[in-house]
Amino acid sequence: MDETLTLIEKTAFLKSVSELASIPTEALAQLAARAQEVHVDPGDLLFGEGDPNRGTFIVLEGLIELRKGAALVRMLRERMVFGELFLEHDEPHQYTAVATQHSHVLNLEAQDVMEAMLDYPEFGVAVVRSLALRNHRLTERVLEVERLLDRFHGALKEAGIDPPAPDDGPADGPVERPAPAQRGADDRR
Repeated sequence: MDETLTLIEKTAFLKSVSELASIPTEALAQLAARAQEVHVDPGDLLFGEGDPNRGTFIVLEGLIELRKGAALVRMLRERMVFGELFLEHDEPHQYTAVATQHSHVLNLEAQDVMEAMLDYPEFGVAVVRSLALRNHRLTERVLEVERLLDRFHGALKEAGIDPPAPDDGPADGPVERPAPAQRGADDRR
């Protein structure tokens, strides 16, 4: 039988999550009271791309793969949080979450998370900081991929092969990219 946590245990766990550590215990206890525990076995879907939004998930134990189509986006381990806060309550998930080992997670409905951010500014600040840090890390990864592509294109040119032309960028318009020599100079600052 799967373990069920007490309110005190759920609250203590939430307090141990780095993104939530600065939030008053009272606020975390209110969230913990609303959190639903979910147990999934290897191969089970926590939610699928296109399923109705189920809110935010925090991994108590186990390992969850977050996927977009066939691409692995992120591995969610103990004390990691995932939620598509940009979705409305009835909008479909944009990702798929599948367990790779037995996992125990807490699930908070999107409305509960939004209410907590309005009631406790510390919670809103913690969410914004977490998202900003994740955005920063993703930007670093994109810049590294661009550096690798520049090296790859340079190696192709040295071998006498014309590299493929870059596409026009994202659907909402082209992205301005400095030439490889300029980007290298900018990286040294």
